[in-house]
Amino acid sequence: MRLSFLTKTVGLGALGVVMAANLAAAQCPAADTFEPNDDCLTAVALANGTYNSLTVEGTGGVYNDDFYSVNLPAGEQLVVDCLFLNANGDVDVYFYDPLTSPACGGEAAGDYLVRGFTASDNENVVWNNASAAAMTIIVRVELFSAVACNDYSLVVTTQPIPPGPCTGPDDSFEENDDCASAAVMPTGLTTGLRVSGAAFAVDDDYYVIQAVPNGEILTVDCLFVDATGDIDMTIFSDAACTTQVDGSFSTTDNEQVTASNLSGAPMDFYVRVYGFGTGFDCNNYDMSVTTAPDPCVSAIDDGLEDNDSCATAVALASGAHAALLTTVGDEDYYVLTVPVGEILTVDVTYVSGVSADVDLELFDDLACTNQVDFSFSFGGTGQVTWSNTTGVAASVVLRVAPDATTGSCNNYDLNIVTIPDPCAGTDDVLEDNDDCASATPVSDGTYSSLFTVDGDEDYYEVTVADLDTLTVDILFTDALGDLDLEIYESQADCVLDIPAVGSYGVVDNESVSYTNTTGATVTMVIHVYHWTGDSASNCNTYDMVIGGSGGSFATAMCFGDGSGTPCPCANESVLGAGEGCKSSLGVGAILTANGSASFAADDISFTVTQARALQPSMLVQGSTLIAVPFKDGVLCMGNPTERVEVVFLDANGEGTTATSIITNGNIPGPGATRYYQQWFRDPGGVSPCGNGSNFSNGLTVVYN
Repeated sequence: MRLSFLTKTVGLGALGVVMAANLAAAQCPAADTFEPNDDCLTAVALANGTYNSLTVEGTGGVYNDDFYSVNLPAGEQLVVDCLFLNANGDVDVYFYDPLTSPACGGEAAGDYLVRGFTASDNENVVWNNASAAAMTIIVRVELFSAVACNDYSLVVTTQPIPPGPCTGPDDSFEENDDCASAAVMPTGLTTGLRVSGAAFAVDDDYYVIQAVPNGEILTVDCLFVDATGDIDMTIFSDAACTTQVDGSFSTTDNEQVTASNLSGAPMDFYVRVYGFGTGFDCNNYDMSVTTAPDPCVSAIDDGLEDNDSCATAVALASGAHAALLTTVGDEDYYVLTVPVGEILTVDVTYVSGVSADVDLELFDDLACTNQVDFSFSFGGTGQVTWSNTTGVAASVVLRVAPDATTGSCNNYDLNIVTIPDPCAGTDDVLEDNDDCASATPVSDGTYSSLFTVDGDEDYYEVTVADLDTLTVDILFTDALGDLDLEIYESQADCVLDIPAVGSYGVVDNESVSYTNTTGATVTMVIHVYHWTGDSASNCNTYDMVIGGSGGSFATAMCFGDGSGTPCPCANESVLGAGEGCKSSLGVGAILTANGSASFAADDISFTVTQARALQPSMLVQGSTLIAVPFKDGVLCMGNPTERVEVVFLDANGEGTTATSIITNGNIPGPGATRYYQQWFRDPGGVSPCGNGSNFSNGLTVVYN
């Protein structure tokens, strides 16, 4: 599998060099003397030394990578320098362990040990064998650029691992690399500990804190500097380290875990300390172990006890209720009355991080069998809501319980409020349009003050001419109710619930576009509804904007205006402007298509406007559609991708492709769908997110 350029880290200053490299012709000598060495099985063994006049090939989508094997003794370091001219074609180098990656070809994290994939001359790749046994390293050399070949030299060096922070002697608690060999950790502060990770040699640390007294809380603090290496920690209640009772996984200095012993007897707890991520080398840390009486052992019930079951639930009125207590095995149940047409909101507050987090569950029956909302809260707050649409005043049951994984009890306050439910309001003027058959006819324009609620969805029908693109935007505040939007190509598809396209974000507003390619005028159906997974509300109001494109063969999409995936640093462009995310110019770039989508005519070209003047840019083609923040924009080109053409922008920040898109994009023929964006430089440290490049909006083209 080829690595897409979109997943490759490129220095900001080298972006123009990378683009220009595709225009240079590589030197193509005859096959080198090591061929054929095109896969893991035919890898050529190399010893220390320099190997010149080597050639790696890759053209027309068919790649002929070179594979070598090196024996790396225990305690030694392999250094491979791959020397080449990047202007003739970008070469990358990967190291593999054939025992864990037999095919030696994966490029996802975890497939390879380490790689060199810069966009400049030469690559330098290093791997340390910190194990107790020799290992074989497979070295893969690949041609990244879309050129025929490039020549290169290899310098192979094996040497003792140089002294460094991860090569000194183990700490005094080793070997404690698994639960079975856990070292006894005393209470108090222990210093001078060290853990190694995936980038050096995985060497987790396990400790056992013995005989924690019954009725006490164990607190373990791992003290370290995160900038040197991110350490995480978990704690278990069994000697096999299978029952985790707490974990700490932050990306800041220090981690803390706690465990409470309510077993009735002294108890052992096991702690695992480990490095996070494939780039973790090693880090030093100290460990502090303390025990203290668990306040839950001697806690006194509040004045509303005993209300320990659904059957003994205590009636609680609206308002504030303070100084309540819940413990493991002694949960609290309350009966709350909700007037007809009103919505109930229950907020819980408590002190977090000392005792247990407090969870809420809400049931709409007095037997507590039908849960209607829950809050598995953390951080000191939680909330549940319920709307009474039964037609009569109703009673619900609230359960309050401690999260046993974070502690055994806690004090808490409740605030209970009922207010008229806004979702019990009246229908909008386009009702009744609650199903496909009753869809309300609409046309281009803006429709304001519309309303949808669970069980009362909205359907609209609109006539779309052949090759016209229907664009629909719904504008709403997501915090008041999450709405989704779909387009069906026909009434039949609507009845079968087969949407042609949909927008299902969890942010303000939704937007969809769909082109009629049926060859005839059709009646499409627009579907707007409240997402039932939204527990904050069951309705919302919205405005709807409908527009057509006049039959353009390229459908605009992937806008940087917040209507879809948010821009990386809140640098959204103006809604409806059809731009990408804002660049340093204060506007987003716009990509348009010229010519036609005819495969035979081969006359399609692309023009970018509103980009940075006098900078290189690149037309990027994707075969699938994604939407992820990348650099300063939103990337919508999914793999497999093509770098179609480098376009140097003029003084107005504009440029048009000049070569064959059909040829450069490897378009297979009529019927192929491809997606396009323009990637352009935005240098000088002034780009909104500081990443130095950005993307235009996207275009969808279906070739005919």
